[in-house]
This record gives sequence, C-alpha cells and structure tokens, in this order.
Amino acid sequence: MPSLLTAVKTKMSIYSHQRSRGLLEGQYASVFKGRSIDFDDLRQYVAGDDVKDIDWKATARSGQTLIKRYVAIRKHNIMLVVDTGRNMAARSASGEIKRDVSVTAAGVLGYIAQKHDDLVSMVAGDSNGSQYIPLKNSNTHLERILRYIDSHATESAAPSQLNRQLEYIANNIRRRMILIILADDLSLTEDDERLIRRLVTQHEILWLTIGDADPTAAVYNNDVLYDIANDDIMPFFIRSHKLIRSQFAASTEDRRKQTASLLQRLSITNERVNGQADVIDGIFRLLEKQRRVRR
Repeated sequence: MPSLLTAVKTKMSIYSHQRSRGLLEGQYASVFKGRSIDFDDLRQYVAGDDVKDIDWKATARSGQTLIKRYVAIRKHNIMLVVDTGRNMAARSASGEIKRDVSVTAAGVLGYIAQKHDDLVSMVAGDSNGSQYIPLKNSNTHLERILRYIDSHATESAAPSQLNRQLEYIANNIRRRMILIILADDLSLTEDDERLIRRLVTQHEILWLTIGDADPTAAVYNNDVLYDIANDDIMPFFIRSHKLIRSQFAASTEDRRKQTASLLQRLSITNERVNGQADVIDGIFRLLEKQRRVRR
C-alpha cells in the first residue's frame, strides 16, 4: 500500500522547494520555538524569522542576512484534532473529498513538526466517540495518524460532532498542548463556545477549516448530489433556482463570518482551505497570522 506520508512530502516538493523551506525553517519556527540563552549557530534569514535575531555584524561581514539560532528550551507537544465523521467524506470547495484534504493538511503539519523535533499526537473521531494517538516523533507514527484519518472518515462513519473530540481533550488531556484543529465547515453553538473557552485557558489553539462544496455551482449541473448527513437527494431544479442560489450563498457567507468572528473573539487564529492545492498556502497564512499575534 503506497505511503500517505510519502505522497504528502511529494506534494510539498512539487509545490515549491524555496517556499517549503521557508515553512520548515521560518514561519513554523518563529511561531512555536522557544528561545534559551544558549547560542547555537548562524544561518541565513528566511521569511518569517524574527528580525530581532538578525546578527548585524555577521550580516555585514558575509554580505548575507544571517540570524542567530538558539538551542530550543524544549520540544513542543502538537496535537492534531481531526474530525473523522461522515461529513469529512463530503466534497470540499475544490470538489475533492474533504478526507483527502484533511490527510494532506495533517501530513504537512505533522511533517513540519517532526522536522523541528516536536512531538505529534492526535485526537480524532465522530459523534460515537474519540480516538487518542499519543505523542511520538517518527515517520511510522505519522503514517499511522494519516492512515487513521484516511480509513475512518468515510460515508459509513458516524455523523461528525467535533465537540465530542473537544470534550475528550478537556476531560482527559492534562499536559499543555498546541492544538491544531482540522474541522468541517460548521456553525459553532453556545455550548461549543463554552467548551472552547475552557480549552483556551490551558492550550494554544489554531483552527483550519476545510471549506464546503457549493452544490449550486454549475460544475455540478450534470451530477446527482445528496446530503451526506442524511442521504437526501438534492434535485437539480432546486439547486438551479436563481433565488435559492442567492439565498444559499448569503446563508453560507453569514455562517462563515459568524464562525470566524467567534474564533477571533476567543483569540484563536483561524484559516480556511478549499482543497489539497490550497493546503500549504493555507498553513502559511495560518502560521503567519499566529506569528503576528505572538509578537
């Protein structure tokens, strides 16, 4: 069976060597890496590095912008929080299956963390419950995480219910974590808000939403579409109705704004991706936002 992690690495390489290098060495490091008083060495500046670390004397001597690199105080504990319910077997905004987008996002984030010697864990699940995969740092471990997402986020899975996974973390995880939530395009309730507020007091949270497909889009005119939550057919004559198209677009935009506004009020950095091709850019945007918040 082909390795999912190898496929993710290939996507990163094809995307752009230079930009991937910046993600590996710059944005991620400046967001999560602690700093000790122990100087390690010098390396070339890359986008996302803290300008406070520039060694101006070494830069003047070499003609290249160099920064001081310090020995990290400790490894960070990264927890991927992944919806593997039935909703993730639906189409994303790009037309791809959300499960595949989620696997790519989890693979990119896990691989970057691994390259920085951070530990990665996962809590995944649906309305029936949650599965915890403990902290480790290895290719085999990361492959296990990706395989779990790929094999569980299917049409036969129980309905998605992200707050079950958030409740699991609130009730069982005592160690401080950096939670990176990979979520469906959902509306957050007052109960969700109370639960997230509880988590924010203990953990650092970043939120990556995988956008929904638009069933009224012309690209689906010849397709038979159904609601994955209840298997109800979505007739073309309804999807193609001008007023319904307009109301659907307005409702979708309103829901997205409300969710983004709530996460912002809770001081949670959030970003949206539409498909696999958007994942690395989306993670760039997410980490850049978080880096600015932490300055």
